[in-house]
Amino acid sequence: MPNRIDRVLQKDLLAIMLKDVNVVTKFRRIIKPNFFSVRSYRFLYNKILEHVEKFNGELPSSRFITIQINKVKDNDREKEFKEKILPLFGRKIKSQKGITDEIHQWAEKQKFGIILERAARKGAEGDLNSAKSIIKSSFLFDIADSNFKVHSVFEEWKSRQRQRKIDSKKINQLIIKTELGVLNDYLRIKRNQSLMGLIMGTSGVGKSIISINFGIYALNSGCNVAHFVFENTAQQTLARYDSRLIEYPYSYLSDYNWNKKDLTRANKIMRRLKKRRSKTLKVIHAPIDLVSVSDVESILKELEMTENWTPNVIIYDSGDHMIPTESQESYRLSVKKTYTEIKRQSELRNIPIFSTTHAKASARGTKVRQESFSEAYDKARLADVVLTISQTQEEEDDHIAQLWLDKWRDGEGKIGILVELLFRVMTIKYIERIEKDED
Repeated sequence: MPNRIDRVLQKDLLAIMLKDVNVVTKFRRIIKPNFFSVRSYRFLYNKILEHVEKFNGELPSSRFITIQINKVKDNDREKEFKEKILPLFGRKIKSQKGITDEIHQWAEKQKFGIILERAARKGAEGDLNSAKSIIKSSFLFDIADSNFKVHSVFEEWKSRQRQRKIDSKKINQLIIKTELGVLNDYLRIKRNQSLMGLIMGTSGVGKSIISINFGIYALNSGCNVAHFVFENTAQQTLARYDSRLIEYPYSYLSDYNWNKKDLTRANKIMRRLKKRRSKTLKVIHAPIDLVSVSDVESILKELEMTENWTPNVIIYDSGDHMIPTESQESYRLSVKKTYTEIKRQSELRNIPIFSTTHAKASARGTKVRQESFSEAYDKARLADVVLTISQTQEEEDDHIAQLWLDKWRDGEGKIGILVELLFRVMTIKYIERIEKDED
């Protein structure tokens, strides 16, 4: 049985629930009546839930609760209930967010205890694989972010407008700005926005380089960036980032081909960049086809504990090289499950996550579309953003490509631009907008 909540915390939680129906909605599936140590608090908790459900989200008044208490036949209990419950209507809370966060942390401990008990039972039965799966998949069902969040359209209109007004005043600080010309006007991605974006193209067209440029865009917009690489080595990716940051050829870094003047200048540029930036970029390498989203969460939580570092943007190169937390019947279902978990990770962390992904081989030399996804079209349905990169043979010879915003769930899609692929310095450079979608 779970431990009960601290007595003071019980009072604070009930006081908040009497004022904010959203807190009631958030905690009703997490907190059970027997978590309260005092019978009067259990009584009040049940009455709050009953009233909210019966009267479509309306909170009970002190008068209503008093009437319910008066129905208690035991005089001593009636007196006790009035003494303990009615003052909660006027109880002042210093920090509602602090209280709810503390409740979440408490609930997480209880949930984790239950998960460990289930895993231990499976382990005792000799089913170690099931025990591991239970623990590894637990973060996907983190009770700190319930699976369902109910919003009332009419009742919450004013609060939504108020939040939109607040967001509009700090919009410049929230937007991840790209260097992609007119595409930047359409693709307005917020730092604190749950979003899964896919960068799709055939092999060798430059998906990894584009992902590095998106890492730079996020870093320049004030984001901590976690860039996970599987196919390329960490050294390759770091050299590409170095080349992009200091604007020196990749070969200088990979082969350490420097003259004294350029080396001095490169060191000076990097020192200046480090000094000017409050946010950081981390490149994390892992083996192909061995890592799941839950493994990623483990390393990120370790970084949070050891370095107090959390990402504002995550980049996978590529999600195609990851595995689902639980094994699936087919490869297609495994791919779908992996991207479903990436989508869920974005929702839980409330941050943008980008992943490169392969188009089918038959799409080479043609304009790549959402329908060109290899293995599973489910990726396109799950994605909020789909960017495709395509080249004809002539464009490939000229080191240019078409970059299309093929899907944008939050705005206009089907916007195309022509870009120059400056792979020597790991940069993509905007040339012009493609006025007409020609197949």
